[in-house]
Amino acid sequence: MDSKKDSWLTPVPKQSLSKMVVEKIKEGLISGAITPGEFLPSETELSERFGVGKSSVREAIKMLEALGVVEICKGNGSRIRTTVDSSVMNPLIFQLILQSREESRDKLVEFRRMIEVSGSLLAIDNAGEEDIAKLKAVHERTKNDFKKGKATVDNDMEFHNMIYESTHNPFVVSIGRSIMELFQPSLVIANRDYSKIVTDNHDKILKALEQRDKAAMEDAIILSLGKWKEPALDECLD
Repeated sequence: MDSKKDSWLTPVPKQSLSKMVVEKIKEGLISGAITPGEFLPSETELSERFGVGKSSVREAIKMLEALGVVEICKGNGSRIRTTVDSSVMNPLIFQLILQSREESRDKLVEFRRMIEVSGSLLAIDNAGEEDIAKLKAVHERTKNDFKKGKATVDNDMEFHNMIYESTHNPFVVSIGRSIMELFQPSLVIANRDYSKIVTDNHDKILKALEQRDKAAMEDAIILSLGKWKEPALDECLD
């Protein structure tokens, strides 16, 4: 018996059952005993190894399927997904939404500031010329939409997400995209004045990235967040 592969396959406490089965499978993922794309043991084997009924195993698998972690392949069993299921709500987003209703607005602003500043500074280290070219293209579309009087929230989201992509760090990309999704309602651009603020901010951010100027980048991000904070959160969180 492979000790690492089987380390997570031990009986679960009687009091929790399906939730504890979920925790055991998570334990296997974290330890590397189970890998993305791998099929889980059969329902019968999981039931026997965990010391729970098949109904608890089935419920746990359904919970993981709802979270987008597992996909059920008819006739073949359950497999750990290799990519996030875009049709499933990101659990991190759901958690952040709930917490955003309990914490102060200042805490939310601090959170976004920490993520955006850190992500943007990492982008300066890791962005290639192709990344900068893509950002320039998004920025030009934003300015053109502004001139036509169109809302540019999609362009704004794309620009910031592109900065996270430019870090070439999948962890930063995932967290960054989650942050932008959380704040999307507050990024809706309602008038031409705010649209102009967005394009001006993007000018500064793009220039700092091109010049690999971390001090200028941090200043630009903080200025951007200052312009967003008051009108956005007042409308979004009231």
